[in-house]
Amino acid sequence: MPAYDLVIFDLDGTLIDSVGDIADALNGALAAIGMKPHSDEAVSRMVGSGVTELCRRALGESSAELLASVEKDYRTRYHQQPLRRTGLYLGVKATLAKLSVAKAIATNKPGASARAIVDGLHIAEYFVAVLGEDDVGQRKPDPLIVDILRGKTGVPRHRTLYVGDSLVDADTADAARVDLCLVTYGYADPAQIRARKAAFHVDRFPDLVGVCG
Repeated sequence: MPAYDLVIFDLDGTLIDSVGDIADALNGALAAIGMKPHSDEAVSRMVGSGVTELCRRALGESSAELLASVEKDYRTRYHQQPLRRTGLYLGVKATLAKLSVAKAIATNKPGASARAIVDGLHIAEYFVAVLGEDDVGQRKPDPLIVDILRGKTGVPRHRTLYVGDSLVDADTADAARVDLCLVTYGYADPAQIRARKAAFHVDRFPDLVGVCG
C-alpha cells in the first residue's frame, strides 16, 4: 500500500529549473526602467515567494507605483515566453509516471503560467490539478492552496505529502499540517535545506519512488 494518497509538488526548483526564463523576463522589465540586470544565480535567490516579492527584491527600495509597473511588465514578458530556457529536472517525467498516487502542483507562480509550462513540458497528464497563487487568493506559506487540493481529492492530512525545495515550502507543509519532503537540488542552500526538519530529504527526484512507497 502506498504511504500517501496525494503528493503535492512545488513547481520552480522542484519539478522544473525555470530561473533562466524568470531572469530574462525580470531583466527585461528592469531594463525598461534603466536598471542593470541580475545574474541567473542572483535571481534564483529571489524566487519562491510570488511575483510581487520577486520584483520587490529585484528593485530594492522603490515606490509602490514603480513596483506595480515593473510587476505588470514582468508578468507580460514571462507569460509570453516561459519555456525558452526552462526544463524538467533529471528523472522528473519518468518518476511521475511511476508514482501511482494522485499528484498536484501548488505554486506561487501565476496559475495560467504554471499550467502553460506544465502543458509545454508534456507532464500535465500526471496531475489532477495545477494551482497558482492567483487561483486561490493566497500565497504560500499560507496553507490554503494545500487545503484546496486536498479538498479536490478528498485526501486527509495524514495521507498527504508535500514536496518542495525551499523554506517557504517547509513552512507551507507545517502550516497545512502535512508531511514534508525537501529536495536538496533546488534554488535554496542545500545545507540550509538539509538542516530543516522534514519527514524526508532527497538529493534526486527519482528517490521519491522510495519515499512514496
